[in-house]
Amino acid sequence: MTQGKQSEMIKPNKLNLGCGFKHVEGFLNVDNFPECNPDIMHDLETFPYPFDSDSVDEIILDNVLEHLGQTFDIFNGVIKELYRISKDGATINIKVPYPRHDNFLGDPTHVRAIIPNTLALYDQERNRKWIAEKSANSPLGIIHKVDFRVGKVTFNLDEKYQKLLENNEVSEDEVRGLIRTSNNVVAEVEMILTAKK
Repeated sequence: MTQGKQSEMIKPNKLNLGCGFKHVEGFLNVDNFPECNPDIMHDLETFPYPFDSDSVDEIILDNVLEHLGQTFDIFNGVIKELYRISKDGATINIKVPYPRHDNFLGDPTHVRAIIPNTLALYDQERNRKWIAEKSANSPLGIIHKVDFRVGKVTFNLDEKYQKLLENNEVSEDEVRGLIRTSNNVVAEVEMILTAKK
């Protein structure tokens, strides 16, 4: 259950969920481990979250989402809670290890690969297009009554490939080709979601 400095439903403007030891000034820092000294202690796989509906402008999930939802029901519950607490236009800043990098594969607490296509399943605009096309993609946004747009996506290269690119030893086209065929090229992915209500 929720513990910490506050334990009732609150109306935060900004949340740093699963903060660990990376507290962010101006955000309410939330984690399940007391060792991290969070402002609010809460397990992100326990619903509902202790925040009012439509109360949050911005959420940070920095190397958190890949740890949540080993079962689809739990993962979907996380997405639904993020949507519930977000205001219209709220942004969710997500950073995850790339699933084809050893940083993802080597950590047994990583239970789910997250890529932009994963989160696009919760975009009702895309869902309607897929339905019209009779596509096999799952229209999870419509099914679960959530609606997120995937905005800016940044693929952060592994240090080795970043240096090769900076030294003009590989081209951007070559790196794009390697991303599709090789492990350990991209280290992490940053994505911005926007809630639509």
